[in-house]
Amino acid sequence: MDLPGGNKAIRPRRTHRKSRLGCTNCKRRRIKCDEKRPSCSNCSNHDVECTFTTIATQSAESSPQEDSEVPARKPARRFQPHQFATGGLKQTFRISNPQPRSSSSSTHSTGTQCDILKDPLPSTISIPDLHLFHHWCISTYKTMRTSDPNNIWKYHIVQWGIEFPSILHLILALSALHLAYEHPEERGKYLQQADDHFTFGVRTVTNFLSLEDLDEENCQKIYMSAALIVFIYFGRGPRPGEYLIFSDAGPAEWLVLMQGVKLTVRSYHQKVFSGILKPEPPEPLPEVSPSIGLELHEHTVFTQAAQRLVEREVTDESVLLLYTSALNDLYDIMNQVHKRRSAQQSGVALMDLLIGWLYRLPEQFIRLLEEKEPRALVVLAYWGVMFRYMETAWFMKGWAEHVLSGVSTFLQPEYQPWIEWPLKKVREV
Repeated sequence: MDLPGGNKAIRPRRTHRKSRLGCTNCKRRRIKCDEKRPSCSNCSNHDVECTFTTIATQSAESSPQEDSEVPARKPARRFQPHQFATGGLKQTFRISNPQPRSSSSSTHSTGTQCDILKDPLPSTISIPDLHLFHHWCISTYKTMRTSDPNNIWKYHIVQWGIEFPSILHLILALSALHLAYEHPEERGKYLQQADDHFTFGVRTVTNFLSLEDLDEENCQKIYMSAALIVFIYFGRGPRPGEYLIFSDAGPAEWLVLMQGVKLTVRSYHQKVFSGILKPEPPEPLPEVSPSIGLELHEHTVFTQAAQRLVEREVTDESVLLLYTSALNDLYDIMNQVHKRRSAQQSGVALMDLLIGWLYRLPEQFIRLLEEKEPRALVVLAYWGVMFRYMETAWFMKGWAEHVLSGVSTFLQPEYQPWIEWPLKKVREV
């Protein structure tokens, strides 16, 4: 390598990148190591401690040098892959704080993982991540809301991502899932990118909630992070054994993620829904059109039949009250959904209504669903059938039939006739 002035570097020029002297991490992963010091590029991009750094530190301790000659050490971070990840982590969008850490700092510090950055992001960014970011800015953000007068998804979510790296990773994950939907021939590649960014994005949110670091300063960012996680879960597509509100094993993973939204809203409701997140005044909706009115009537009639089943078989007054409350809320949601459909609104425009019903379910009713109580599953089927109206949104494809198939799988034979209508509707072409 030529140095300024035409002199040659002391280290001889390598003619190829293959190395037998790579760091231990690269050797273990059987990948090429570029031998950069004090940390090779692969370890830097993964934010793991490189063995070159350890060697350099030991050398510095045995042979003291001037401070100006000692390169600043990159803070190392330890992490465990999230269960959504399908392969090795390949973080390329580097968001760690570049300031050197003292020798007494622990490599397991959660502070580095969780703090909102005070310093600007490093300039290192990979071409694949730049592609994801570009796609978000020109396409994906448009699919998140039918109306966005405050430009939350176009401008503010990106700015918050610069200040709060979790959001940045999550919008890149959602962008990758959108590309996977648009380019099925490259689905595997984009799913891997989505899983990698989701792993890093969800960790910070989880740490904030588990460490009780939620406060008025960050509650809006945590709320939007949790909302993005919910969208990513849908965008990743239906997964065997997971049916949103229950699973093969009992509690559903999605419901655990939803608890982050609940905790944030319950703790700081007024602050969360202020400023640019202040809800818009509801627009007046037209009356239900005649054709859609027939669908609403049919849906109502079959749901009322299911309610009579509940009233006939549930003898415990407190449990019956749970069912009555859930069904009354369901009737209201059904009316609102069909009014919006009459106003030519579908897809993501129905998200707040349908997810709102799940959000408001009491814990006791959720436990009934987790225990596969048959009458609770029947009620859930009459909610799940409305997911078919959301399938114009790319991230909701296949969810209606998936949820109904889960209900059918765990419903005893004598209750199967009660969900014939919902199953028929979600399977209609």
